[in-house]
Amino acid sequence: MTENEYNETFDLQMEREHQETLRRMQEFRLIGEQISKMPETPRHVLEIEVRYLMGIISELETRVKDLESEARRLEMLLTRAN
Repeated sequence: MTENEYNETFDLQMEREHQETLRRMQEFRLIGEQISKMPETPRHVLEIEVRYLMGIISELETRVKDLESEARRLEMLLTRAN
């Protein structure tokens, strides 16, 4: 891989991470808006729900990272094969 290709790959990865961060910020803003419109709910119930949702988000993030890593590994194998 040339330095130019490496820089392009790095730039694309940084752009993807930036877009993902913006998407997550938007999601959290929307979740906040939805929570503010909810009927009165005991605080401990909301805390439990938020912890549950954060667990799901964390698990999904881990799966995405694993899939991205696998995709990079496969790309490297394809590059070597060619």
